[in-house]
Amino acid sequence: MLNAVLDFPRTMERSVRQANELMDVSQEQLDVMRRQADEALAQAERLVKLTEPLEKAQRGGEFVSEQLKRVLLGEAAEAEAAAMTRGGSAGEAEEPPVSGRAEVEIETDAEESAPER
Repeated sequence: MLNAVLDFPRTMERSVRQANELMDVSQEQLDVMRRQADEALAQAERLVKLTEPLEKAQRGGEFVSEQLKRVLLGEAAEAEAAAMTRGGSAGEAEEPPVSGRAEVEIETDAEESAPER
């Protein structure tokens, strides 16, 4: 019993030291995890910044293709209607006027520059 009483302060000191060492290790692990999370967040932000122009270009391309379809199909329908009123067939329709194509280019250029403002 006397030995237990005499060893008690050393045992308590050892227990406190071990607890402090475990706390230090835990703190280091938390710091590592925090740095990893910060790096992952920064990487995700960089990826978003990289993909935004691609998505914007894709939306612009889709818009332009829809406008071209609308213009081309509209011109084809107008040419067919004009040919029908003259008594010709749709296969004999004339080429759409060049000015219509220039308007498409002007509209396209205006639409492409609009999102960049």
